[in-house]
Amino acid sequence: MLGKLFKPRWQHRDAEVRAQAVATLDPRQDQETLSKLARDDDSARVRAAAVSALLDLHLLDRLIEADGDAGVRDAASDRFVALLAGTVDGAPAVDTRLRLIQHTGNARVLLHVARHSPDQACREAALAAIDDPDALYRLALEGADAALRLAAAERLEDATLLRQLGREGRDKKVVRVARDRVKALQARDAEARRHEEQLDALIDALEQLAQHSADPLFEGRLQQLEQRWRALAEQADDARSARVESALAQCHAHRREQQEAAARQEALESAAHERRAALDTLRSLYRDLSAETWDQQLGELRSAVATQERRWQAAGELLEADDESDLMFHSRLSEWRRLIALAEAALDAEDDDQRRELAEQWPAEVAAPSALAAARPPEPPEQQEEPKQQQNPRQAPARTGADSEHRGLVVALRRELQQGNLKHANRLWHKAEAVLAEQNDPWLQQQLERLTPRREELRDWHAFAAQPKKEQLCERMEALAETDMDAEERASAVQALHEEWRALMSSDQDQDQALWDRFKAASDRAYEPCRAHFAELDAQREENLRRREALCRQLADFVAAQDWQNADWQAVWEIRRQAPQEWKSHAPVRFTDARDVQKRFSALLSEIDERLEEAWRQAEQPRQALLERAAALAESVAADQGEQAVDVRGAAREAQALQKQWRAAPWLPPARHRPFQKRFRRTMDAIFAARQADTEQKQAQRAEAAEQAQTVLERAAQQTARPLPEQDGATLAALAEELQAVDGASLGRGLQQQLQRLQEQLRALRKDLPRWQRWQAARDRVSGAPSGEERAEDRALAAAVEALAGVDSPEHAREERMAWQLERLPKAMKSSGFTPLEEALALVDERPVGTPLEPDLASRMATALTALEPRP
Repeated sequence: MLGKLFKPRWQHRDAEVRAQAVATLDPRQDQETLSKLARDDDSARVRAAAVSALLDLHLLDRLIEADGDAGVRDAASDRFVALLAGTVDGAPAVDTRLRLIQHTGNARVLLHVARHSPDQACREAALAAIDDPDALYRLALEGADAALRLAAAERLEDATLLRQLGREGRDKKVVRVARDRVKALQARDAEARRHEEQLDALIDALEQLAQHSADPLFEGRLQQLEQRWRALAEQADDARSARVESALAQCHAHRREQQEAAARQEALESAAHERRAALDTLRSLYRDLSAETWDQQLGELRSAVATQERRWQAAGELLEADDESDLMFHSRLSEWRRLIALAEAALDAEDDDQRRELAEQWPAEVAAPSALAAARPPEPPEQQEEPKQQQNPRQAPARTGADSEHRGLVVALRRELQQGNLKHANRLWHKAEAVLAEQNDPWLQQQLERLTPRREELRDWHAFAAQPKKEQLCERMEALAETDMDAEERASAVQALHEEWRALMSSDQDQDQALWDRFKAASDRAYEPCRAHFAELDAQREENLRRREALCRQLADFVAAQDWQNADWQAVWEIRRQAPQEWKSHAPVRFTDARDVQKRFSALLSEIDERLEEAWRQAEQPRQALLERAAALAESVAADQGEQAVDVRGAAREAQALQKQWRAAPWLPPARHRPFQKRFRRTMDAIFAARQADTEQKQAQRAEAAEQAQTVLERAAQQTARPLPEQDGATLAALAEELQAVDGASLGRGLQQQLQRLQEQLRALRKDLPRWQRWQAARDRVSGAPSGEERAEDRALAAAVEALAGVDSPEHAREERMAWQLERLPKAMKSSGFTPLEEALALVDERPVGTPLEPDLASRMATALTALEPRP
């Protein structure tokens, strides 16, 4: 019971009492209690009061997100902002607040900190994190210090807000920054629009190019558009990028088709060249035959003939030969096969009868091996030219193993057999057999007999290992013949299978002749669909060669017909630039056929280059002279600008004249014109920038003069609006002098009219003021005259003033008024400058000062003078 009486008031059952108790808690010492109340109290009022005293930023952040009462959330938010800004006691240290500011993205919090934090570092950090344009505008307009306002203006990107800031800003620097940024944004927007226009034009050009097939200028246009795209790609959005990529893909597909067609044509040309080379080689070998060739190089001859056959077959896989050349080659090949077969049979012949039979089959016009030449019937005596001692080369003395000159051949043969290289071993074996057929070498014969088992073993192994592979190659070639594929791909596949076959061949081809025939037949069937394709490529190469020859003729005619003293150099350069591109477009061609036309084309281009180079050197001279004049002019402006002694506008006019001369200078290609243009533009920019600075300075001076003039006009307007009794002569004179000193040229049309109107009003006031002052003095004299007896002079004066003022006189004074009008008024009206007011004032001035005046007469005079009061 007693515990309940003495429990803290913040635990009271009445929420009002708890809320009052929260206000007495110390935020530093009672933080735990405040946290408990802020989290758990049932009353939103108590929680809000506790929140307003919390120092725990993390708890405040959770309450902002999770508390169910909007008032508590607002109180927590206000407390959080105040702590973060450092405007309340118990706020975290500056470093902590800086770290928290850098990690918060709440625009309201950042704006409050930037506006109210006492720490400059916190204000700057909050400003750096603000991206909201409205918040930046408010800071630039209402920031706590000039540096903050200026920094906010420099970060503002919204053109509308910047214009508004330029009108409403209270700092000159902020206003200037706002106006400069508006200009920069306008320039950036203009640049962005220009980029978009360039992108759209580029996309249209690419899409149009993608719709056309490749032509001689296709490659050059594509490269130019790709270069432009690389320069503009960063400014392109996703949609434009997608359109460009799609168009480029189509263009590259067209280019690949063109390149593939060129490659196919080149392959056909190479195949035709291989055919001619194979036939020429067979003919050349046939012409160079001799007995020594048959005796010593039979293996090489066999290999050379087989190589030419493979060359012909490989070329036939790409290019179908005409009937005449095919018949010629195979006739020559059959003849070689027959001769080689006879030569091999002669080496294997065991007696003279067999050799004589073979010699009878040997063509008489072809040099025969020694063995067959010896077996031929003796020629008639008159036809024998060789000495008797040379007719039997086998009569040479036998050699022993120690002095055999063929030891190297045996060593190489033994090495190849040991390493299992059957192909090379067979070549050496045939060479050794040819040596034995030519000369008696028992040691060499003995070595061959010893190595025969090893050779036979390798031959058996080769046949065992190669036979299945060759059968597989035959099956693959037969399957390829039935496969539907692109001609290029088919030709490559046939070539690859032939390469595999050649890798399995040995020098002794007779053992796999049946498989080779099967493989060759399948190869012919597989290659048959490619013949028409490569024939078309061959025709294309011939057409390209004709086009290149025609291009050379056109270029030569152009060079011959050109008047180089008065040439249109831009047109010449354009032709020089387009010619290589068109030359490349006429590809492929046969290299051997195009060699001469290539030399002619290069010589023509060199001649044009020499002409262009000379013309360009001459065209650069006036540009260099103009650059030097422009540089001197810019230096004079820069040197004298500080002293304000140079005529900047005159320099700008001279620069404009230089620009006209620059535009009239002889033409240069872009690559050579661009460095001159950049230097000239920089120089012109410097001169025109000086003119702009001078213009801005004069505008600022005129603005200042206009502002001062506006002040003078306002004071003059206020003064002229006052009634005449409130005017002062000295003041009006001073204002007139000030208005006279105002430079009307610095004012707008409306202010100029106001200036003229005020000057006229001042002149009128200065003219009317003395007369009014005389009237006022006369009225004061009449009103202030001492009372006295009525006098005749005063009665006449009163009647005269009433007559001049047009005021009615009393009945008894009409006679006096009439007398004055008849006697005195005509005389007064004859005087120069007569006015009723001036005449009345003159009459009053004639009356002696201080003379007593009858009150009724004084009243009549005062009334009349009041009617004559001068008006401005």
